[in-house]
Amino acid sequence: MRTTSWPLWLGVILALNFGPGVARAGDFSPRCPAPVSTAIATLMNRVPDATVFEFRGRDAAVGIRIFNNLPPTGHDDGDRFYIAVRPDFPLSRLIVAKHGCVANAMLVDLRVAIAIKKAIKHAVTAPNAL
Repeated sequence: MRTTSWPLWLGVILALNFGPGVARAGDFSPRCPAPVSTAIATLMNRVPDATVFEFRGRDAAVGIRIFNNLPPTGHDDGDRFYIAVRPDFPLSRLIVAKHGCVANAMLVDLRVAIAIKKAIKHAVTAPNAL
């Protein structure tokens, strides 16, 4: 008696081909449509010469406070703040992240991004600043 094993082999092939795609789909959820890790990875893949600065804790709070004062004024809160700077490029990207998701992002002039980075560094060295 001959048995057919093609359903078993088909199942193995489908599992091997679709498994990694399903695992990657776990990064996206209705609560987090844009994970920060994906946004930063995409940015670094498209622009490999970019430098990304990550700020946490008090540094992030200072950066987000400055971000919210930029036009258009916002009231975004978060736990991480990112500045992506490209050398010899006039624009930089600011990203506010909350619980691993992008809460808000904007493009600003390179001089503004550098000024924000300096203000965060100054706020850390001078505790009563801002």
